[in-house]
Amino acid sequence: MRPLNTLKIFLSVLLLIFSTQLYALSYTVEISEEELQEKIAQVMPIEKKKLFLSVIFSHPKIDLAVGDNQIGIGSQIDVSAPGGIKSTGQAKIKGSLRYDGTTGIFYFQNPTIVQLQLDAMPDNFMPTIQEVAQMIVTKKLANLAIYRLKDNDLQQSLLKYTLKSIAITNKQLLIELALF
Repeated sequence: MRPLNTLKIFLSVLLLIFSTQLYALSYTVEISEEELQEKIAQVMPIEKKKLFLSVIFSHPKIDLAVGDNQIGIGSQIDVSAPGGIKSTGQAKIKGSLRYDGTTGIFYFQNPTIVQLQLDAMPDNFMPTIQEVAQMIVTKKLANLAIYRLKDNDLQQSLLKYTLKSIAITNKQLLIELALF
């Protein structure tokens, strides 16, 4: 660890200990589905042409009720294939969160399509569509910055190095930061 980083951490801890604003050396950040919805809406639509297919993900909808503290994203999917075949349907994607304590950023990781439904698409195209769609999701959504702790919030900036837990309760993402 670099001496400057060590000094920053040491000073942060000292400031934290002597701060009268921090009653219990822990802090919980609550992030609503709506806040996450705004973030994911900024990166869609996602479009990719691969081989003979065109796949577009659009109209995302965040779902914090997926379970296992994972985030779900529902999306409209539009597919065009040779022979004038066009289809619209729904995709459900789930993934987990990864936290980087040095930047205070939470990233969406391991996005996986758990459900893909298309109207009027021949069955023989579905494995290829699934493969291309998963490749798009992996490339475009993996490591997407979902939330950044606020540098102008004293508690968040001081405790950002000390993530205690991440939980999803009542359709809210709860991030607990604690010194001990």
